[in-house]
Amino acid sequence: MFVRLFGESDEEQLKNLTKKVVLTGIGVVCYILGLVFYLMHLDSVGGIFGSIGGIALLVAMFMWGFGAIKRLMGIGTVGAIFSGNVVFGVVIFVMCVIVAYFVSLIVAFIGIGRYIYLRIKMAQERG
Repeated sequence: MFVRLFGESDEEQLKNLTKKVVLTGIGVVCYILGLVFYLMHLDSVGGIFGSIGGIALLVAMFMWGFGAIKRLMGIGTVGAIFSGNVVFGVVIFVMCVIVAYFVSLIVAFIGIGRYIYLRIKMAQERG
């Protein structure tokens, strides 16, 4: 399952997961900072950090979900969806985006767990 979702080898999986985990982490930290600033009654600063965190999490969840949908459905590129019929391609693309947002949370938890496992495994192999 991990090979199909995240890549062939452990090194490739770690490389792909690092980008997504970093963006997810930045989104979570910014969102938490926004909440802290709101609790301190600094609404303007809290709104900025909350918005940045929300946007980063939205993009990260799209990356988690759409990447998984592409790999599970065997779609090589986004352009391959539109190659036969443009209208049919648009319908498939919209359906993939909707499904990706529902799947993204599950895939993000699996991916973060896999990332932690790979980091521990690599650290044990080195030392």
